[in-house]
Amino acid sequence: MVLVYNIYIFDKHCECIFYTEWNRHNSPLASQRPADARQSADAPRALVWPTNPTSTAHRPADRNPTERCPMHEEAKLVYGAVFSTRNIISKLNAQDTSLGGNPGGFMSFATNTYRLHYYEAPTGVKFVINTDVATTNMQPALEMIYRNIYVEYVVKNPLFHVDPKQSAPIENDYFRAVLNNYIREISSSTTLSSAL
Repeated sequence: MVLVYNIYIFDKHCECIFYTEWNRHNSPLASQRPADARQSADAPRALVWPTNPTSTAHRPADRNPTERCPMHEEAKLVYGAVFSTRNIISKLNAQDTSLGGNPGGFMSFATNTYRLHYYEAPTGVKFVINTDVATTNMQPALEMIYRNIYVEYVVKNPLFHVDPKQSAPIENDYFRAVLNNYIREISSSTTLSSAL
């Protein structure tokens, strides 16, 4: 069984354009939800983290549009860790190999509490997913999320305008629903390969 904690999607401008969590207990989003939503287990979580300060899609109404919050800071820390680790691995590699769509072959690293998995698409979009330590390889799942979910529900969506000079958050309910269903599917299967 795979225990998925959260996923970050970063665009080619290094901005977090999507974030969602499933089994995370110490979430920076918990402090942003209203008190009544925290008490209800059925209350929807703020699944998208917009990086565009003018977007109000999932920001509490009383928050200043230019104010940074813990989620934004966490996304920057995650991207910095991934970027630094990827660069160190690329410099240490004698040959430039590309494994799993990742320059330099960086696919994951583990701590004593979680394992971070990384996939970089050919378009420069980066997927970071955190799981339990026992999960060894999420590359097929990350590639499937990119090819069959992200491309189908975000890239091919005529309502999602991609500006090459500016980041835009993913606010697509179909993308979110299909991603949630897929994560539930791989979380409930006994092996990851059976869910692919």
